[in-house]
Amino acid sequence: MKQIENIIWQAKLVKKSNWLESKKILSAGIEEFPADKRLYLELADLYFSKRIYKKAIETYQKYLAFEPLDDGVLFRIGNCFLSLNEFHLALTYFHKVNDTFQELLYNKAYAYSKTGKHALGIEVLKELINFKVTSEVPFIFMAELYFAERKYDEAVKYLDMAENKFGKSTNIFYLRGLAYSHKKQWLKAYVEFDYARKLKKRSSHFFRAFGIACEKVGKTDLAISYLLKSIKAAPRETTNYIELIHVYLSHNKLLEAKAIMNQAQSILPFSLTLSLLRDRIQRKIRLLETERDHTV
Repeated sequence: MKQIENIIWQAKLVKKSNWLESKKILSAGIEEFPADKRLYLELADLYFSKRIYKKAIETYQKYLAFEPLDDGVLFRIGNCFLSLNEFHLALTYFHKVNDTFQELLYNKAYAYSKTGKHALGIEVLKELINFKVTSEVPFIFMAELYFAERKYDEAVKYLDMAENKFGKSTNIFYLRGLAYSHKKQWLKAYVEFDYARKLKKRSSHFFRAFGIACEKVGKTDLAISYLLKSIKAAPRETTNYIELIHVYLSHNKLLEAKAIMNQAQSILPFSLTLSLLRDRIQRKIRLLETERDHTV
């Protein structure tokens, strides 16, 4: 109908400058022509574009009354639920989609990962990488799911595949370094982290992981430097302080350990681990003072 096309055209014309006016035009059109599915779809897509997901779902459902097997709409409803962190409902709609395409498989794997079904996510990603993928992202995601399953050799395998297909990247080196760290292969971990550093990897988690690897291969000064960077990058992350204090204590740098402990306690809420480390520092300091007194 010409009238329906005019309504949709008017709504699209004002969509960017005034989406509320676009919504008003489409809603009025639905009131006048409640049996036309195109208006419901246009309004639902408008809600989706504005991230008003609950309204989008409600309107897409009305469209499905006319076209219950529309793969595109079923997929979009699944994506709405995904954005609302309703992962089981997202999967319900993804499973209804008859077609198979890359974005569907990736989103399905993501939903599985969020429900703790890592093995199912891995199976879906294996199907995805059989497509002609143009990005390392599915391989990185695969490695992350293998990490969750503590299958570090498999994680490395897919990271190697990603590098072979798409070249070197910070994420590949970083994750491979983490895999080797979990396997206690510290020299390999150090080498991977150092490549990530050269490619400008910057995050609190990276600095901490690299610092730990540096300490394990005997580069204590470098370890301290990177652990200090991890604290600077994330001053409210308790683990960063704990790892640095462990390094200081292992080298009897008691004053440095005490200073970092004081810094941590001035910022962070109570932590049993920090409390135990504080007691350990105090005992070591008292023991050192006693030894000095006896020497004198």
